[in-house]
Amino acid sequence: MRWVMVVPGEAVSEAILIIAGVIMIGVLAGTIYLSISYIGSAVDASSLAGSQRLLTEVQIVFATNTTSTTLYAYLQNIGEQPVYNLQLGTLYFGLENQQQPIGYNAPAPSWSVNMQVLNPGSTATITITLSQPLVKGSYYTVMYVTQNGVQAEYTFQVV
Repeated sequence: MRWVMVVPGEAVSEAILIIAGVIMIGVLAGTIYLSISYIGSAVDASSLAGSQRLLTEVQIVFATNTTSTTLYAYLQNIGEQPVYNLQLGTLYFGLENQQQPIGYNAPAPSWSVNMQVLNPGSTATITITLSQPLVKGSYYTVMYVTQNGVQAEYTFQVV
């Protein structure tokens, strides 16, 4: 019989290397799992935002002035998803092809809305207050953009 003599220092070194290798594999697997989890969460969030955008549809069904500095626009939800926080959307107004964003409940020009949540089939009244009178015979455009980027616009002539 032949006996192999193991030097204790070599056995300890091999054991340490094996343990270090197992730990490194565990760290690598954990890092890969975490990365995949982050990617999956990002894809889920993007998918949810995309589906909400696809289900959101609004249109301005009518806009008219009641005085030379006040007008109303009627925004209807024709989509399948409620539109929350209407006041956080962006409203553009101005001469046709020259619209500018105007502030919500700010000094004129400004806009306000009569509801916070626009449910499917509902219509919100947007009141626009201007600092300058409208010019008769000119065409003006109102455009509303929801928080998720869905837009509706309406052009009308002041008579």
